[in-house]
Amino acid sequence: MIEGANTVPPLPVPWMVLVVLVAVLALSVLMFVALTRRWTSSRMWVSISDWARARGFRASVQDCPAPPPLDALKGTQLLSQVCVSDGKSSLMRLEVLGETSKEGSPTKWHVLVREIEPSWQPTALRPATAPSSLLDLFSLTSFPLMGETQRFVVFGTDSAPARRLSKSRARALLPPDVGLLLHGQRMILDFSQRPFDEIEFDRMIALSEQLVGNLPAPSGK
Repeated sequence: MIEGANTVPPLPVPWMVLVVLVAVLALSVLMFVALTRRWTSSRMWVSISDWARARGFRASVQDCPAPPPLDALKGTQLLSQVCVSDGKSSLMRLEVLGETSKEGSPTKWHVLVREIEPSWQPTALRPATAPSSLLDLFSLTSFPLMGETQRFVVFGTDSAPARRLSKSRARALLPPDVGLLLHGQRMILDFSQRPFDEIEFDRMIALSEQLVGNLPAPSGK
């Protein structure tokens, strides 16, 4: 009798407390996974998004097709992996569908596309030491006798605008690892040999402004 009187009955299970604890644990796991992805696999995208937001650009990984003249390349289909644009300038990471590099990875290009005036016939400065360039996808003729070829080789469809670009200050301003293409009312900078990050974005935008201010008249007038 005394032993039975001293026995304490088990307390009821607090189901509501248990549910709350499970929910807190699940939310903690989700937050950990999100933060891990933010600083590992998605780190580049997070940095680009923050950069775009701070400078009034729009960052996208879809619904951003390659702009002219890249959309008209014959026999080549370009897929935009990342696009950052403010309407006048677009920074894009492009992948050539079905094409791989010597290492077996997909061929990728880093480009800046900027609107310019007036209109140019296709004319380019291709880095002389680059094993490959986005400019190689265009049907252009080389003009190796137009200026020194240690840094750039002049390409184009007409010798007159090619000669004017070769003699312009734009050639001296262009870094030796960046390609330049003037095509219609678009200027394209190929910086595929450089990282695709916010530091290079600032450099390419500043470079494009300098180049636009030093481009000669395409007609020579």
